[in-house]
Amino acid sequence: MTALLTAVLVTGVLAGCSQKTPGNANTTTPTAGEQTSSSPTGSDSPSGLSIDKFVSKPCDILTAAQVAKLGSVRAPEPGTGLLGPLCTWKGQDVVKNSRYTISVTKGKDVEEMVATVKTDPVYTDHKVDGVRFVTSDATNGESTCATIIQVSKTDSVTLQVSVAKDERATKKPCTESETVSKMIVENLRG
Repeated sequence: MTALLTAVLVTGVLAGCSQKTPGNANTTTPTAGEQTSSSPTGSDSPSGLSIDKFVSKPCDILTAAQVAKLGSVRAPEPGTGLLGPLCTWKGQDVVKNSRYTISVTKGKDVEEMVATVKTDPVYTDHKVDGVRFVTSDATNGESTCATIIQVSKTDSVTLQVSVAKDERATKKPCTESETVSKMIVENLRG
């Protein structure tokens, strides 16, 4: 029974992952806390994450210390987009400094959101410390990338990173997107 369950899980994991370009959007080697999976976290948030306090204040989703790690960015700009309330940190200089936009989405089926990016040329779907990250880019992941953090079946946070031309040698968009997403997860647990 255990061997059968293991075979089913391995087959499901391999079938659920898709990478259409050589390499991996997450260029770091997975650690013991990271696992690849295509299964959602469930209808509730078993990981203990909550977006409730950030729906009305999306710019509070990163602490001042975390924003400082983004580089030279302007004051946050709150707004509203297709995914819900959002906050944007624009680079001081568009050529030298990257841009970060974080959307807080409540009440929208995460599987439907994932379905819209599954065919992107750059696409990974995996868990980091029990939290599902779906990272993708509609082109090649060389200048932009986005990560959906699944909080529950209908709640999520989406981070979009646009890496400035002068920072592309040191900041890879999908790696940067996942790094900042991990910071967001810390605050969703807090």
